[in-house]
Amino acid sequence: MAKQRDEPRISVNKLAQYVTSKAARQNQILRNAKFPPDYITTYYREAGEAIAKFLAGDMQESSILDNAVALLSQKVAPNIYETRRIAGNIDAIETFASLLDDIEFAGATAKLGAQTAPHIVANGVEISVRPEVTLHSTGKSGDLVGGIKLHFPKTEPLDDDQAAYITAMMHTFCQDHLWKHGQPHAGHCMVIDLASAKVYPGVKAIKQRMKDVANACGQISTLWPSISK
Repeated sequence: MAKQRDEPRISVNKLAQYVTSKAARQNQILRNAKFPPDYITTYYREAGEAIAKFLAGDMQESSILDNAVALLSQKVAPNIYETRRIAGNIDAIETFASLLDDIEFAGATAKLGAQTAPHIVANGVEISVRPEVTLHSTGKSGDLVGGIKLHFPKTEPLDDDQAAYITAMMHTFCQDHLWKHGQPHAGHCMVIDLASAKVYPGVKAIKQRMKDVANACGQISTLWPSISK
């Protein structure tokens, strides 16, 4: 296990699951957030990079996905864990390729998101949103911005409610940190879930969901010191 996080911090995808889960699952989510396993951020690295690059290229270069699968297929796995990880990345890319007809940029230009990005903060909890891709367009009222979040773990498919919380937090991230690029636009905020093989569009009802997020973060802040392995 990695070094524990002393201050409350959680990813946007996990926080969406936390808000909609029962107590036992919430406790598990918080333990993994405070004592994050080393593999969490790297498990789907190849798939994440290939998909983000493909999206940022306006979904024109299918060779990006094909090459990523080919390179993964050629890897020699030294152990069972790596065998599963490689297979998981290939499966994620192939699942993504089956969703292309469901992804609509609505005239926006896609760009790669920053490798590191500031967090949004609610009741003392740092929420890592970091869109893999940002979307930019110009409307009647001026420049508009949004972001795409990828979700991978096959054992944890998102539901409509969880995806809605993620897009609400994405909207807030754009408002807080991408305001120089324009106003956040719900139509440019989306989640691509490779676990459920679904593309979830952004929700327009942001305020109530962000109240729920704030309440959950208040609970997390209170519980954080008592969380143990």
